[in-house]
Amino acid sequence: MKFENIAVSGEYIKAMDFMPREGVDDSYVIGQVLRKDSYRGGFVIECGFDTEGMRVGKEVFVPFQMSFLEWDDRVQYVTEGAYKKIKCVGGL
Repeated sequence: MKFENIAVSGEYIKAMDFMPREGVDDSYVIGQVLRKDSYRGGFVIECGFDTEGMRVGKEVFVPFQMSFLEWDDRVQYVTEGAYKKIKCVGGL
């Protein structure tokens, strides 16, 4: 699957909710991978940052691959250092 090997448990990812479009604010979560859910085919992350603010502290499911409307940078690896900076300043 497209993003299955981008991170392992304990690492951090950024996952976009929608494909970026001109004139529309990006919507995404950033969090630590808690586990890979092979049954549903995705990551389960603990959300540390959410552009909408409603998912922080919650477990969020991020699919490894979508059946349609997939794009190359929907899921991105985030270093631990970058994650800590994001948490301190409240986003990218």
